[in-house]
Amino acid sequence: MSSKADDGADLAIGTLAWPLTLTVRDLQPEDLGDLDWYGGPFHVDAIAARLQASFGGEAALVVVTLPNHRLVATGVVDFTRDPAYGLIMMLAVHETLQSLGLGSIVIGALEQRIRERGRRVARIDVEHDNPRAAALYWRLGYRETGTVLDSWPVAGGRTYVTICTVMTKPL
Repeated sequence: MSSKADDGADLAIGTLAWPLTLTVRDLQPEDLGDLDWYGGPFHVDAIAARLQASFGGEAALVVVTLPNHRLVATGVVDFTRDPAYGLIMMLAVHETLQSLGLGSIVIGALEQRIRERGRRVARIDVEHDNPRAAALYWRLGYRETGTVLDSWPVAGGRTYVTICTVMTKPL
């Protein structure tokens, strides 16, 4: 699925602003090489694993691209945790383009994928020490519904453990 995220909107960086057409589409296997900004090989491997899961309907992955087709934002929705909701995760925006609305575009596209699967609730787990992300989710209509201890593998064979605030939004 491909759609225009914003047809001719102004993108502002510092004092510069210019019209820019962004494209939102599903992540493709050939896109993995364009995620060098996404946190290193370990993170790209995790995205590749979620892409593999998407072929079986367990996940959906979207990207935002510039007119030159470079990927500048991505995110995943996982459908395996609970049949009542889609879990939005692995959100990332290229560091030079953060705070310009690209995260909102990715989340909107992922919410659409959740609706298409017939689910009526989106869930995002935000780390307790990430107030900027939590503020964005509040602005997008998400509300706190609890906390959860979460973990995932990191480089070196270790496991990262954190406390997350669970935020949900009816769709």
